[in-house]
Amino acid sequence: MHHPALETIAERLSGQLRGAQEDLCRPIVQQITRGKPVTPAALRGSLRVSQSELEQRLARLPSDAEFDLAGNIVGLGVTLVPTSYRVQVGGKLLYTWCAFDTVLLPPQLGVEAQVQSTCPVSGQPITFVATLEGTVLDLLPAGSVLSLIVPAERGDCTRATFCQQSRLFQSEQAAKTFLVGRPDALLLSVEEAAHVGRLVAQCCSKDVI
Repeated sequence: MHHPALETIAERLSGQLRGAQEDLCRPIVQQITRGKPVTPAALRGSLRVSQSELEQRLARLPSDAEFDLAGNIVGLGVTLVPTSYRVQVGGKLLYTWCAFDTVLLPPQLGVEAQVQSTCPVSGQPITFVATLEGTVLDLLPAGSVLSLIVPAERGDCTRATFCQQSRLFQSEQAAKTFLVGRPDALLLSVEEAAHVGRLVAQCCSKDVI
């Protein structure tokens, strides 16, 4: 598979994925990872802001953010709403918006995740363990790959664009069959993708401190 250096991919992704409200997004993701919706009251307490300021900040969350009927946040990269990407974290069954999120979440939050998905071409189950160190264990099938399209503009980095193009495939051949007509798609081994996830997580974490 031919692609730019992993460090180059990570640098480009970091620039697109880095959020303007990391101090708000991180506690949301951490809470969802515990298997619970995030209530506005809990956020207001942790951020120590007024109700008015909290409402303004929530309004600036990515439009993809998922809310339940009570107004609690249930999805922001990691979600309580079922998707094609199942992750077990600390005994909790969660989901992610895309394949790359499965390898970004562990180093981002310092957790280990058991990942399960399905190849969209063959229907073959794909399973592995993503570690907080950015490595992959017990990958089956061993030749599985992950597709990735690095957005050209920050506004392109949405669930409908970036996430829809980040998938897991049982093989490079299966991926190329699915991605016909997308010459901009990068194919990485799952191990390479996990390394990129670690680099992106390290870069984004600098903005929180």
